[in-house]
Amino acid sequence: MQQEPGASGTNGGTDTAHLTARARDKRVRIRLTVVSDPATPPEILQAMAADPSRAVRRALAARADAPGELLRELARDPDLKTRQALVENPACPPDVLIILVDDPHGPVRWSLPDHPGTDIEVRRAIRRSVDEDLRRLLAERSGLDKETNAALAADPSPAVRAGLAARTDDPDLLATLTADPDPKVRVGVAQNPRIPTERHRLLANDRSAAVRTAAVRSGKLPYDELQRLAHDRSADVRWWLATWPTTPEPIVRILADDPHPDVASQARARLR
Repeated sequence: MQQEPGASGTNGGTDTAHLTARARDKRVRIRLTVVSDPATPPEILQAMAADPSRAVRRALAARADAPGELLRELARDPDLKTRQALVENPACPPDVLIILVDDPHGPVRWSLPDHPGTDIEVRRAIRRSVDEDLRRLLAERSGLDKETNAALAADPSPAVRAGLAARTDDPDLLATLTADPDPKVRVGVAQNPRIPTERHRLLANDRSAAVRTAAVRSGKLPYDELQRLAHDRSADVRWWLATWPTTPEPIVRILADDPHPDVASQARARLR
């Protein structure tokens, strides 16, 4: 029976020669059939890394069984969507991901913390990156190893430390971050759903109004702390207390008589 045009054969060398010829075809659609053919050997795929068509290179980057050398070459491809296809490929190995840590485009770099191939070496490369957003995205992942946690807790960026504070499940790390000198980091601790009531109490007495507000917005403060905060020196804290849906009605009634008109009007609106 005559073979369908474009189908790969089963005769070893003849088969390879056929695929090689098609990989050099002038028509992009023919070359794409070679890329999508599971029988295409690694050496032919490797030879197509410099294909003039972006569509072909993008398809190569998405292949789960693409050879490592090909993926390393594509990690430096000038086409953004080729590199995006590469970082979206769950089979992309760690050594290629490390190259992409320095990619010139944020959307490529920012995909790395969630990639299944991101191991300790990739995380170390991310920690060395000058991209604060990339380091913050790594810090916001739960279940990080102790080395990564410790390094991120010492990161020079408050945004990175705050991201870690909001997501970590390490109690020792939370204790360290609660004492962080930057209020943004302590706000991150208040946003962490894993922290116990006693730590919320501590944050409700923080010197920063932003931290006390974050403690209010956690919805986890005991009644006595809420009652105290109804007389907080910051109108912003009292306004959030009047606004937040978990604030008990007796506290809202106290705030309805607040000396600040915005706080009082917000509390009265809640009571209506």
